[in-house]
Amino acid sequence: MEQRIRPATAADAARIAELANGLSAHEGLGPDVYNEGTVRRDGFGPDPAYSVLLAEADGEIVGYALFLNGYDTDIAARSVTLEDIFVTDTARGRGIGRRLFAAVAHAAVERGAHSLWWGVRSSNRAARRFYARLGARDEDARILQLDGEALTRLAAEAAEDQNSRSKTTG
Repeated sequence: MEQRIRPATAADAARIAELANGLSAHEGLGPDVYNEGTVRRDGFGPDPAYSVLLAEADGEIVGYALFLNGYDTDIAARSVTLEDIFVTDTARGRGIGRRLFAAVAHAAVERGAHSLWWGVRSSNRAARRFYARLGARDEDARILQLDGEALTRLAAEAAEDQNSRSKTTG
């Protein structure tokens, strides 16, 4: 079986959306949220929010990794944050996930990063074993999320604060 890892292009947007939705389904998350247009806009527009690497086996795209630049204040150095990594059920167990992860590590080093960060659900024991085999430290940390109405409400506090400052200084 021929395998390769390559950077994604805008032409891959529909397949990236399928894989991202596959990851969400695999993790038992909500309905499909990704679509080709969203991937094109956010990953391949004038100011891409992230980068994507694709894993191919025998010419078929069977996995992806989505990552972005970050900064690690603990060591005062650049970092890369891996948001998603996923290999289809039929392609698992062939070393594709490891090759994909290694390619992300390579991209991180090329970008001058000194660390690579990602999250994993505590219940995902198989993934945690996989990451341990890569040499990852399994820190006791939590990833929190603020979204939707809660995000908008908190952002409004800052807007109100800025408006009140403008009135007192203007």
